[in-house]
Amino acid sequence: MVSQFYVDGITDTVTHDIASSLTAAQITADGTFSVWVACADRWFPGDAAVVTSRDGRVFAGEVESMDPCTGEITIKLPGS
Repeated sequence: MVSQFYVDGITDTVTHDIASSLTAAQITADGTFSVWVACADRWFPGDAAVVTSRDGRVFAGEVESMDPCTGEITIKLPGS
């Protein structure tokens, strides 16, 4: 049996709190950035992400895309 990565009709969003190895300047450079997580199958586009940079700044954004195979999550900051 193959597990389903995407579920149609999800309306609830979840907030994910993560610590990033990126600096604040790297996170804000172009308005979107990628992080790698262990359980990417628990993330969905539209979820909120609260990211703490390596130098202690906190950013909130929205999950723009994800790849459950590699664990890469792309987060879009507001105004980008």
